[in-house]
Amino acid sequence: MGPSVDQPTILVLDDEKNIRKSIEIALEQEGMQVLGAHDVASALRTLHERIVDAVIIDIQLGEIDGLTFYRKMQAEGFTVPAIFISGHATLTEAAQAVKIGGFDFLEKPFSAEKIAITVTRCLELSAIRERLRRAEDSDAPRDIVGESPAIRHVVAAALKVAPTQASVLITGESGTGKELVANIIHANSARSQGPIVKVNCSAIPDTLVESELFGYERGAFTGAATSRRGLFETAHRGTIFLDEVADLAPTAQAKILRVLQTGEIQKIGADRTMKVDVRVLSGTHKDLRQCVAEGTFREDLYYRLNVVPLEVPPLRERTQDIALLVEFFVRRLCEKNNLRTKPIDDEVMWGLQRYRWPGNVRELQNVVERALIMSGERVTVRDLPEEVLVEDEASGRAGASALKEFRDNAERDFIIAALKKNHGNISQSAAELGVGRTYLHRRLAVLKITKKDFFG
Repeated sequence: MGPSVDQPTILVLDDEKNIRKSIEIALEQEGMQVLGAHDVASALRTLHERIVDAVIIDIQLGEIDGLTFYRKMQAEGFTVPAIFISGHATLTEAAQAVKIGGFDFLEKPFSAEKIAITVTRCLELSAIRERLRRAEDSDAPRDIVGESPAIRHVVAAALKVAPTQASVLITGESGTGKELVANIIHANSARSQGPIVKVNCSAIPDTLVESELFGYERGAFTGAATSRRGLFETAHRGTIFLDEVADLAPTAQAKILRVLQTGEIQKIGADRTMKVDVRVLSGTHKDLRQCVAEGTFREDLYYRLNVVPLEVPPLRERTQDIALLVEFFVRRLCEKNNLRTKPIDDEVMWGLQRYRWPGNVRELQNVVERALIMSGERVTVRDLPEEVLVEDEASGRAGASALKEFRDNAERDFIIAALKKNHGNISQSAAELGVGRTYLHRRLAVLKITKKDFFG
């Protein structure tokens, strides 16, 4: 059984057994797991077999000095914070230890309290930096916006399953917010302080998927100049979200099944496995049961991933949430694009609620952003794209036709007002309206605007 989610693992590299033992006793009293190494070879072996949160390195080692070892670690892709210790180091060595990325330098002998406090602060700083990095990597909303019964049911189910370690399969059409459901599960789990790593399986070529998910050792293939961590290793003590999991190559499916069964990964080119502590969430817009029946997805992996199924409803089944979503997007997108918050006409909201939204919430966000950027002082029906106004569904044609007629009438009045103001001058009117002369002539013909409309 591996360490718990919140139990840090510390590697201590020191050729003195008594030092290793005293550090182990001090840190285990603080709830940490300690792995000892008496030489460089055993330390490197541990780094390849286990994931550690920090290393304590003696500068004065028998074979190579601790500074050289840490540089070797960095060259092989291990980005673990280090605390250097020594009983005979010079001031130059101490300064160099911090310069190459060490968190701190402690001179022997040191108390149990001192080493425990230093390691705790090192882990806290590392966690803060990781959270800041994740925040900078994504400005996506972390919560689902909506009050409809359909979305409330999904959120309630996500909150119920979050504290468990169960695998969750999140299904739903593209753009419904499957990633946001994964965010809710992770944020309300015991792993919330750890990373959530999101993988778009459909975007990774089959030839690269194994190296991306599981990493590789230096020299594993041509061009592998250094070792590289895979996404499962990056997600250690956190969550990995495999979006569009149905698109995974068969070889990757087999390896993910092994991770779920044993908690172990094997890098490309490695001769040993590594333990990882990762919760797997997955998502897809496809019917995985159909994929199993067609032979494109492993049945045993399907059952491993589908311990708890959650289905996110399409936007057309939660139209009462559209007003809340629009309000949320207006605030967020105006800030993002340096725009003043604009009012939305009632006719616009009526049109948005009538549309079927094949692209779901993602499409709604795009439409709102485009309208905010291209509109004037307020967002009117003229700022909606044609596809929102022309409803293909038979049940919506009458409403869409009425909305299009309203839009045409509004545009007609707008153009006539500009022509009257500019005494029929097409060039001046086009410039004021922000369109070209050719386009304005075309709209005059389509909307049947004649001279008597603005000279009459």
